[in-house]
Amino acid sequence: MKQYSRIFALLLTLSNITAQETIIALELDTAWEKLKKSISKGDFRSFKSVYHRDAILVNGISKKTYPIKNAFEGWEQGFDDTKSGIITAHLDVRFSQRLYDNSSAHETGIFHYYTVNKDGKQSDSYVHFESLWVKKNNKWIMIMENQKSRTDKDEWDELKWNASGSNKRGKMDRKEFLKTSAILTGATILPTNSVFAENI
Repeated sequence: MKQYSRIFALLLTLSNITAQETIIALELDTAWEKLKKSISKGDFRSFKSVYHRDAILVNGISKKTYPIKNAFEGWEQGFDDTKSGIITAHLDVRFSQRLYDNSSAHETGIFHYYTVNKDGKQSDSYVHFESLWVKKNNKWIMIMENQKSRTDKDEWDELKWNASGSNKRGKMDRKEFLKTSAILTGATILPTNSVFAENI
């Protein structure tokens, strides 16, 4: 009986840890979605709100570092052009690693930023990046963005598997979260001779 109690306690702990990590990943995904929507809509104010006011941009491409407000000055025109319909702009992100706890996060990956002008010409940028986040007042805000180096579509495609949620802490959608939670909960509650438990 004591052995079953210990197994139950262990599985319950693992279930809680997995569920908590998934919740944090989903919260970070929500912050990235806000960035993406802000770029697509040309909503500069919403875009800036994702960053801490004292955030730092590290530009590994130009070998410089400066306050994010200086980067905003260079990026604002792109938002104006998007909002006025001169271009459409889009951002996609794929992760190679995501490390986090309840109030801090470090992410590594590639972002794909591209624009399309009125003639249908598309301009693509693939960039290796790192981001640092803190959670304040139940909101994730970026405190550092490191645009490390340019890359290409081949490397971007290599990250596709990780971005779908697999061996590394990549993106997990809500359906996957619910499925995982249900399986883990079932494994901790059902007896070992349950047909369902045997199939897990």
